[in-house]
Parts: sequence; structure tokens; C-alpha cells
Amino acid sequence: MPSKLQRRIEEVEQLVREDRSEVNKRSGVPFILFAYNPDDELEVDKEIRNLIEKLEFNNQTVADIDMRELVFNTLEERGILDRVSSLERRDTEKLLDGLRSSLIDGGEMGELSSTIAAQAERADTVVVYRTGILYPFSSASTLMGQLETNTPADTPIVFCYPSTIDDKSIRFLDQSEGTYYRANVIAYE
Repeated sequence: MPSKLQRRIEEVEQLVREDRSEVNKRSGVPFILFAYNPDDELEVDKEIRNLIEKLEFNNQTVADIDMRELVFNTLEERGILDRVSSLERRDTEKLLDGLRSSLIDGGEMGELSSTIAAQAERADTVVVYRTGILYPFSSASTLMGQLETNTPADTPIVFCYPSTIDDKSIRFLDQSEGTYYRANVIAYE
């Protein structure tokens, strides 16, 4: 018998395989936000990998975006990963400002959103996971806002989102943040 988490992953699979018309720009809901308890990160990682394998087995091209890997690779490509590590110990505010300007800002889209958008051009479905790395310099809702008009209209983008849910609000890693939620939210109890 599937666990609650597995049943929720099956909801995501249903949306991106069978009910794609419910998640696209034309429907007004361009994203799927898969909310999960941050304590379940390891189990979610395993289930997301299973989901990606199932989608690929069913002939979908999946852009599998590990946000943690994307952030570190981007910093390394720019030659600033060592400076970021050093600055983290000395001046957290300066570090956060630098990460925002390096990875998130950039006019209409920042570096992270641009990478996701480029991969969305070549995929049937995009799955973005390990988004906890964005805290505290950004959030998935910031990326969703940047991506809304810059990705293909019919490519569902799934954001796996470590969050808490209370009184119908979603809080990224239990912290208040911007409120972009034009997404089909698959919440947990």
C-alpha cells in the first residue's frame, strides 16, 4: 500500500502525464508546487527520483534540476565558490546580497531562472528539487515569478518545496516569503 507521500507523488505524475491541460500557462496555473515537510527531505529525494524514472520510462523528456547542484555549479563556474564560503563565515548580510545579485537578479530573469527556462525549452516536464538551498537569499516563489512568462506554455514545471502550511499559507522552510502561488499546490497533512 502506497504511503501518503507516494500517493501525493502519484498526483504529480497524473498531472504531468494525463492532466497536462490543468498545469500550463493557458489554464492560469503554470506550475505544480509539491509541498513537503522539511524533515522528509531524504524520503522526498528518493520519491522524486522514482517519479523522474517513471516519466522517462513513459517517454517523457524530463529536465531534472537539482537546485543545490545548480547553485554550487553556477558559483564554481563564475570562480566565486571559495569567496562565497569565506564570506559566509565573516559577513552573512553581504553574502546574501551577493547571492541575490549573482543568482537571482538580472533584469527579467536571474541566472538560476535562465538555466531552468533553457532546460524547459527541451523538456516535456521540468522537476526542480532540493530548493531548500535558496533559503535565505531567495525562494521558489521568486523563481516562479521570473519563469512565468519565460518558459514554454505547455511544459509543466514541478517545484518540490520544503515548507510548512498553516491557515492556507505556505511558508518556505517555515519563514515568511513572497506570495507567488499561481501553482497547483499538492500539500501534505
